[in-house]
Amino acid sequence: MKSMESWVFSVYVDNRYYRLTAEVIYRSDQVERICVKGRDRSIVLQNNRPLFRGKGLKHRRPNWKLIEGTGNNAYALERIIAALSSYLDRMDV
Repeated sequence: MKSMESWVFSVYVDNRYYRLTAEVIYRSDQVERICVKGRDRSIVLQNNRPLFRGKGLKHRRPNWKLIEGTGNNAYALERIIAALSSYLDRMDV
């Protein structure tokens, strides 16, 4: 297993930029969990990207699931997931 990595990214929601920190907290052959932290809140998102990469399905979009925390703003959650997907595709970790 690779070392757990973290990175900083920003998301534009409701006319404001939010600077967030993401960290991969768990990774297996089937799923990976990413903790996204803001100023005073955090959420944990899970996706099945490693499963698709293992099967050679490079262009299949992973399914994302909110594991911990609350997703009060669906639009903000979509923007966070889009930013995470973009980073993970670029780095191909």
